[in-house]
Amino acid sequence: MANILLILGKETSDFAKGEYNASLFQTALEHLREQGHACKTTVVEEGYNPEEEIEKFKWADSIIFQYPVYWFMMPSSLKKYIDSVYAYGAFFGHGDGAYGSGGLMKGKQFMLSTTWNAPADAFGDEAGFFEGASATDALAPMRNTQRFCGMDELAHFFAHDIIHKPNFEYHKAQFVQHLKAVFEQDVKLAV
Repeated sequence: MANILLILGKETSDFAKGEYNASLFQTALEHLREQGHACKTTVVEEGYNPEEEIEKFKWADSIIFQYPVYWFMMPSSLKKYIDSVYAYGAFFGHGDGAYGSGGLMKGKQFMLSTTWNAPADAFGDEAGFFEGASATDALAPMRNTQRFCGMDELAHFFAHDIIHKPNFEYHKAQFVQHLKAVFEQDVKLAV
């Protein structure tokens, strides 16, 4: 069984209470523990100690980031978390090879589980808003940050259209199936 760190990067506001992300986070935690995985958690908006977070990353085999996509990016509190925790000498250093070869978190894997207001059909359409890009493509900055630190990508999870057409039970069931495929069945999903 794996050691899994789950990081909840939601931000609570009057407009967005963060319940969808908190519930997906809780779903992952409960499912993974039921499957025998050891789990640690961080809820960014509740505060954190950077040194303790570094130790959590060192302990973890896999890291799951659960967060809403705000203005096509991560919430500002999650960005601040990364800026505070991803320290030189712990997460990255100067590699002797090509750019990006100095990651110190090699052997670890990461998954992004994100919620979007954008519907799924907004992606992949050359004439659409994202000009043919996939949701995975749209998360390139967050993905590249983890890759720069030496982590390998797992298949990511997306819950789309959660503002206009929320369907939590559907997304919850899909997320559990996704977690099973990634962590229990050694199935490689397309990134």
